[in-house]
Amino acid sequence: MRGRPWGPADRTGGPLDQVLDEVRRHFPDLVVERLPDDNLYFLGDEFGLDRVQVACATDGRAPFLVENGGAVETWDVEEAAAVIRSWLSEAP
Repeated sequence: MRGRPWGPADRTGGPLDQVLDEVRRHFPDLVVERLPDDNLYFLGDEFGLDRVQVACATDGRAPFLVENGGAVETWDVEEAAAVIRSWLSEAP
């Protein structure tokens, strides 16, 4: 682990909470790590801890930069969650 575990009870207070909640509905075993003192999150599962990276503004605010080989920047919670779900659904 490179950051601290970020569980469902951990909250940023911003829209990133909605993104992570939506992804967790589809991937209940989602592993999230947050870099200390940073707005960078690593998302993964049993296949790897660093499958998707999400950067956001302070306090979990948009825009969201979602990366996994490619990159998508969005201000939209549903789009960010859909991109993450899609990438986590791909075979590692």
